[in-house]
Amino acid sequence: MSLSHIVNGYKRIRGFDEGGNEWVEDHLPRLTRDGAAEFKTQELLDLLFLFVRKDRFAEGTLDDLVDEIEAIMSVLHERVDLGKRDNLTQEERLRAPVFIPYRAPKDPRELRVLDPACGSGHFLLYCFDLLQTIYEEAHDDENLGKALREEYSDRDEFRHAVPVLILRHNLHGIDIDVRATQIAALALWLRAQRAYGELGLKDDERPRITRSNIVCAEPMPGEQEMLEDFARSLQPTVLGQLVNIVFDKMNLAGEAGSLLKIEEEIASTVAQARAQWQREVEQATDRSGNELLLTRSEMEELSERANIQMDLFDVSQVTDEEFWVQAAGRLIEALRSYSTGVTNGKSYQSRLFADDAAQGFAFVDICRKRFDIVLMNPPFGDARQPSKAYIAKNYPRTKNDVYAAFVERGLDWLHPGGLLGAITSRTGFFLSSFRKWREEIVLGEARPTVVADLGQGVLDTAMVETAAYALEKAR
Repeated sequence: MSLSHIVNGYKRIRGFDEGGNEWVEDHLPRLTRDGAAEFKTQELLDLLFLFVRKDRFAEGTLDDLVDEIEAIMSVLHERVDLGKRDNLTQEERLRAPVFIPYRAPKDPRELRVLDPACGSGHFLLYCFDLLQTIYEEAHDDENLGKALREEYSDRDEFRHAVPVLILRHNLHGIDIDVRATQIAALALWLRAQRAYGELGLKDDERPRITRSNIVCAEPMPGEQEMLEDFARSLQPTVLGQLVNIVFDKMNLAGEAGSLLKIEEEIASTVAQARAQWQREVEQATDRSGNELLLTRSEMEELSERANIQMDLFDVSQVTDEEFWVQAAGRLIEALRSYSTGVTNGKSYQSRLFADDAAQGFAFVDICRKRFDIVLMNPPFGDARQPSKAYIAKNYPRTKNDVYAAFVERGLDWLHPGGLLGAITSRTGFFLSSFRKWREEIVLGEARPTVVADLGQGVLDTAMVETAAYALEKAR
């Protein structure tokens, strides 16, 4: 059992002062088996933590506390075994301890949070506060904070940098309304300014915030003629053709928003072009028995999945397999170059901060990432045209309601063991039309860690009965 993340144990346990800084009793409590049973599970864990940190109290060796530790462990094992039984009453289930599997801590700059329907960024603002504490604790952690201390040896300098680090690395948001994304980005910027004020920094002393990860799901920028000129400049020719196809697929972003799986569209388009190249290589061989890189059935399957004609691409300039190994990366870089070039000198409406990428490519970039936390209060109801056909095809298990599709999409974005938190309509938990969502998504690809049936009066903008829940993606 790992005790490395028993947070604030010093503050909770009996015998410490209110700040959790000073032990105010003469000695650690002495426990019998019966005495330990009177403590709550959290209190026993806190006590166990204090016992193994005996150096704080100069009370002799750990051997002097063997009886107390054995008493605590006996009670904890009994409670864990109780929680594994199948015939527990509801009251017993609520009282049984739940142990969270150990997860190695990360450098806080590697933690990623996404709200795929962020609106004005309300959820992300709460995350900002929590991340401030996470950064400070990480900097002080001997094992975790080494890299942070190497880059920020001065603690004050580090604290000044935290707001920038949070907006640059941690918080991500997507919305289909450009005004909403501007408000969310501005709200986070103002929250960072408040943090600077709390640190006593004057305006000219505050680090400049030049980047946010709040993007609008919208088509790639620029006119068709500009795109065609750019595509013709790319070599080999097939790379420009790939850019044109992805550009067209992005036209649905403004309607489907986060539900557009643009990263999969890119992968399938590249795979289709590769399949055509393999077919043409096969046709050009002398049938000498050379092994094919893709079988014909695999090519046909890729063709059907991508819904692109087999002879769409000009692959005559591709001479070896190495191009296809790098094709997706080259396509992404081409889109980045195009978007940046188109938006240089554009107005404030396209970008809130000077160093932000174009919104079209920024959406692609976020879709390719994976996250530790996904938070959402997504839209609900039927999908709107013209995204309805796309959602029906790509979300066959959850197409009956947009919020169910958002939950499915959110789980796709998570690392194994990542957590999804959502406030949605409560209908998914009992209507027969959501059976696949419950069985295959909520209970199949994830497991609920908490569910609260909130009823009406929670959402200001919608008269709907709601539920709040957290799902842990299967490891």
